[in-house]
Amino acid sequence: MPSADIALLCVPDAAIPAVAFVARPHVRLVGHVSGATSLDDVDFSMHPLQTFTGTETPDVFQGIGAAIAGRTPEALATADRLARALGAEPFSVDDEHRASYHAAASFASNFVLTVLDAAEQLATTAGIDRARLAPLVRRTVENWATTGAPDALTGPVARGDARTIERQRDAVEDAAPHLAPLFTELVSATRAVASRATRKPAIGSEAPPTVVPEPEAASE
Repeated sequence: MPSADIALLCVPDAAIPAVAFVARPHVRLVGHVSGATSLDDVDFSMHPLQTFTGTETPDVFQGIGAAIAGRTPEALATADRLARALGAEPFSVDDEHRASYHAAASFASNFVLTVLDAAEQLATTAGIDRARLAPLVRRTVENWATTGAPDALTGPVARGDARTIERQRDAVEDAAPHLAPLFTELVSATRAVASRATRKPAIGSEAPPTVVPEPEAASE
């Protein structure tokens, strides 16, 4: 490995200790770009809070957040400068909260795609492609960014429409039974979101948002 001032490791998390060990004699500071890994084997970290598929252009970094940490003031300042050089806005995450921060990123990106894939599978059974769902997804994310999930929530759970939820559940079990457990878990989690809503009902709505009862209660 050639000598350098800084080595920034862009490798799988499990490989960081070994690669950092190899790099250490040749550089002044070693950093990694992992969102979940501690600083045990490096001097700093700089994690771009963005999704990368390998087709991006450099402007993908413009205006995004970048989680930084450093074992020394010099190392932290280096992480800060690297983030800003990319066009990102650095913010600090310490080792204690690194895993929960990275889990939040997984919920915001990876798990969203899991839900969207389920939506696409169900839409396909009705002869609808994902392009028809895309505007709904974009508006939902925009509303969430503005108000947060509880007040952005619409649909049968927010309305307390138990009959519609049961119809949806039956349709999922019929069209894509492998998605039924996911549907049930999401309805339960969405109830909890609906219970935190503070938004007033829209003019002309039949009833304010309410919490949908559990399936057993709904059938009584």
